Amino acid sequence: MPLQDRVIIDMQIDFEEFFMHKIPAIIDSIKGDEPAKWGLMTVHHMLEHLVLPLNFAIGTLPMSTMIAEEKIPRQLAFLTSEYGLPKNFKPAFLPSDKTLPLMYADIVQSKQLLKDTIVKFLASVNATTFANATHPFYGPLDKTGWLQFQYKHFIHHFSQFGLL
Repeated sequence: MPLQDRVIIDMQIDFEEFFMHKIPAIIDSIKGDEPAKWGLMTVHHMLEHLVLPLNFAIGTLPMSTMIAEEKIPRQLAFLTSEYGLPKNFKPAFLPSDKTLPLMYADIVQSKQLLKDTIVKFLASVNATTFANATHPFYGPLDKTGWLQFQYKHFIHHFSQFGLL
């Protein structure tokens, strides 16, 4: 998808404020029957999907880079740009034709898992010992890089379900 076909997002915000206040309120507003505008996931699947890359940064699900090193500068330029993530992108480490099984049958538990993982993520990237953690498509990211990626990822999926 050409960049001009992607949504433009505001990258001049306080990312930590966004994750501490706006995101929990949106999560709390989810009823569970919101229809997807694209893709295979239900809103319940989406909540659990958002946990995965938070865990990449936290270190509980370490990843290695899955793209050629020479492509990383272009990926990082995109990460800092105002362009949103493309619709229907399927990373190689996820199945292309189905969703992952749910961790919790109850969406309330999945909502709480995501909120708890966001708190852990923010604590992790703000720890004095945090230097970077590897993202499969952007390589090693520092605190700012992880906040930018997570912001774009949450905007992408919350837009997928009309939550923004």
